[in-house]
Amino acid sequence: MADKYEKHFLHLPRFLKAPLLLLRRDTRQYIRTHDKVVSTVLAVLIGVFVAYAAILFRKLILLVQAHTLETGAENILDYVMALVWWKILLATTLGGLFVALIYRFILRENRAYSFVEVIEANALHHTRIPTAKGLVSAVAAAIALGSGSAAGREGPVVHLGATIASWFAQRLHLSDSVARTILGCGVAAATSASFNAPIAGVFFALEVVLGHYALHAFAPIVIASVTAAIISRIHLGDYPAFIIPDYQISSFYEFPAFLILGVVSAIAAIIFIRSVFFTENVAAKVMETSRLPDWTRPIFGGLAVGGLAIFCPYILGVGYGTTDSALKEALPLTLLLLLIVAKTAATSISLAFRFGTGVFSPTLFLGAMVGGAFGIIATRIAPELSGSQGLYAIVGMGAVCSAVLGAPISTILIVFELTGDYQITAALMVAVVISNLITHHYLHAASFFHLQMKAHGVDLEGGMARHLMRTTQVRGLIRDDYATVGEEAGLDRVRTLILEEGHNNLFVIDEQARIVGQITFPELRRYYRKREETRAEQEKKRLEAEDAGEEFIPEEQRPVHAINICRRVHEPLLPNDNLEHANDLFAREGEEILPVIDDEVRREIIGIVHLEDVLRRYNQALLEDYEK
Repeated sequence: MADKYEKHFLHLPRFLKAPLLLLRRDTRQYIRTHDKVVSTVLAVLIGVFVAYAAILFRKLILLVQAHTLETGAENILDYVMALVWWKILLATTLGGLFVALIYRFILRENRAYSFVEVIEANALHHTRIPTAKGLVSAVAAAIALGSGSAAGREGPVVHLGATIASWFAQRLHLSDSVARTILGCGVAAATSASFNAPIAGVFFALEVVLGHYALHAFAPIVIASVTAAIISRIHLGDYPAFIIPDYQISSFYEFPAFLILGVVSAIAAIIFIRSVFFTENVAAKVMETSRLPDWTRPIFGGLAVGGLAIFCPYILGVGYGTTDSALKEALPLTLLLLLIVAKTAATSISLAFRFGTGVFSPTLFLGAMVGGAFGIIATRIAPELSGSQGLYAIVGMGAVCSAVLGAPISTILIVFELTGDYQITAALMVAVVISNLITHHYLHAASFFHLQMKAHGVDLEGGMARHLMRTTQVRGLIRDDYATVGEEAGLDRVRTLILEEGHNNLFVIDEQARIVGQITFPELRRYYRKREETRAEQEKKRLEAEDAGEEFIPEEQRPVHAINICRRVHEPLLPNDNLEHANDLFAREGEEILPVIDDEVRREIIGIVHLEDVLRRYNQALLEDYEK
């Protein structure tokens, strides 16, 4: 690494090169030995840079929007309502075309990076996010959102913030521990700047990305989040994302209704998540059938979203104007129910066809509609006990969003910062807990992001250590300290191999070299003990044979083969089995050694795996995870 950077000084005179190299070495030494000071300074810098990046991202969306949907306002609903249908369709289709061209010529992976890459970067890639791809992904997301994509705005902003933080970490060659803290600073600053909610930004970074609340990470992340909030408030004003009326809970008898709303929100979250993955499969089949290159997906996505928006323009963009209307009780029940279906479809299409990446805004939108519709029904059933429908819209917004994102604490804090009302927060906590429990139980995943990672072979449920157990194959732990013996091998041969040659791992194979059983010292000892116990019975049989005039052959003189004393091997390992499966098999079989076969048909043994090796590798993964 030193040679890589020293080449930049080769063209300098010697009297300049030496002090510069010395300064660079001293700077690195200072960074390594004063990580707390460095983290604090970087937290402020990242807070400033990410806040301005978030502001520029929002301005870029509005700039694109002014040219496609003919308005640069945040709330586009009133303007879109006045547009003729072909302008809406043209805007979304052109947006999809521009995004497709970015995929074709710049992002060769045919997709923009999203929040999932932030989680993976923290867990798997030492916080490294490609800077160029991260910046281009933000531009692609801004173009998609500005032209009417039904995806979210916060996801791309968080990825942009993480990209900036990763750039600092790579340039300064920070240690893994400090780099992860700095990545959390980027995430917190982006969330804080987006929602004007610094407390929620802190806990979102800790809860969803880092997965811990250690003090060494907490302090810099707080500084970055507060710094970003200050910058955002200076330029955008001290306003939250939603200005909510002062709602009150009319009676504590409403809390069972909030519990039921939690169940309804879980159902809505599950349907939303399933819809996204279903549409992803449909999109893959469409591209396969049409035989068009994958980078053309956004064109189809823009066309489909535009077609939906002609009949339901509420779905266009991040939808904060419509969400705000639901929170202020301005939408009727039929429209709320329609928007639940329409927004789910539009967002699923946008994500599946790569026409946008974020899910935060759509889940807030969906939750507000679900809560608002539930509130209207609840107030009609029990008007004397129920509060306003806007209150239920707030609770539903938090319950659906938290279930999709897997961020209950962060979502509760966001709503608390928006409302500042303890009673509403208590009601929200009930709904959020129920919603998250049901969603997690049904989907067997902590969040939508974990399901996305599982879809392409990365499973981080249970932490990095468990992921390593799931992705590490047993072939790396195979030993060859074993011996084989045929089924017809005699007892003397078995005894020689185990007692004299020291092969305690003796496997019995048939004529086709297929493994059938295993003999260890306990099996051999058990056989001799059993033979001793039957001597008296043998003597009785000998006397009976003599009385009957029949020939009697003692048990010890009868031929004993390896197949007669071996323990059957029911489920051997395969080389590509992962360590988690091996560990489960060890526990189920009660063994300390398991054979490994080449395949399930031939069943030819190629080695053995020791339980101690599996446990050692697992403990090593735990230590690595703890150090991170």
